[in-house]
Amino acid sequence: MDKGPALIGLRQENFGIKGDGRLPLFSLIADNMSTVDQRLKDALEQHNPVVRQVSDYLQEASGKRLRPALVLLAGQVGERRHLSFDLVNVAAAVEMIHMATLVHDDIIDKADMRRGMPAVRSRFSDPVAVLSGDFLFARAFQILASTRRPELVDLAAEVVYVMSTGEISQHLDQGRIASEEAYWRRIEAKTGFFLETCCRLGATATCAPSAVQEGLARYGHHIGLAYQVIDDLLDWVADPDVLGKAVGEDLAAGIYTLPIIHALEDADYGQELRDLLANSIVPGDVRRLVVASGAIDYCRMRAQEHLQQAGRALEDVPAGPERDELAQVADFIGTRDH
Repeated sequence: MDKGPALIGLRQENFGIKGDGRLPLFSLIADNMSTVDQRLKDALEQHNPVVRQVSDYLQEASGKRLRPALVLLAGQVGERRHLSFDLVNVAAAVEMIHMATLVHDDIIDKADMRRGMPAVRSRFSDPVAVLSGDFLFARAFQILASTRRPELVDLAAEVVYVMSTGEISQHLDQGRIASEEAYWRRIEAKTGFFLETCCRLGATATCAPSAVQEGLARYGHHIGLAYQVIDDLLDWVADPDVLGKAVGEDLAAGIYTLPIIHALEDADYGQELRDLLANSIVPGDVRRLVVASGAIDYCRMRAQEHLQQAGRALEDVPAGPERDELAQVADFIGTRDH
């Protein structure tokens, strides 16, 4: 009994991704994103030749800049459409925090590739990768401290704390099948809270009313959960060349995500999948069972539920082009292929 769709074959150009990975739906803040990019470049400029080489490489391998874009959009909703010194610094700092977590994640997961390029640990070494992640965290908090606004530093510190505890829990659960409830707790710490705080940081940096801050934070929380579910789904159905990593990489690292967790509960395919996982894991066979079980449709449904909640949260945000673009970000997340 085939309960799932054929493997998804979406192409990058369906989303209009630009050559540098930037989403064209951020055209509203394109000039401001360029300012943030320059701030990021200046912050990572180093006299030490090794650190400079790693910093240049990290910027080259950088992704969609979703997190700083959320900071800018949240900081400029309504009539607050000025680009402040604090907003630029916060946006650059959250991207550095994100880069640091990816560098450290690749060490923990022993990943060789990141976004289609060799991971820092592969390009350089594990010790250099560890120290590079530390450097990025330290530089991010130097920049945040330069705003002389302790509330911004506190919010960013909370993000690092929550993400770290989530990663520790994931590592301790490595190789063990988690419950769906545990999965949601894990991705709330890993992604939901980070995107929530990106929105809150932008709104706080520009002193938005508390109701607007809360609406933006709820929006960020729900798009974060949807983003991670889609990310975990793509680990099984995406084109590896587009995804930039091997399909089934999470499972190979002993991480059980929602597609696997749900497929294991299926009456028709769950036991076969359980037997396969207990013996030798063949990614192609696992993918066949995940797709056939209907887990793909289930994951998309759960992601869409959170995107709908994100849309409702935007009702507390002043109408305008920034709110429209935030809605478009949610649409992109629901249909992305990498």
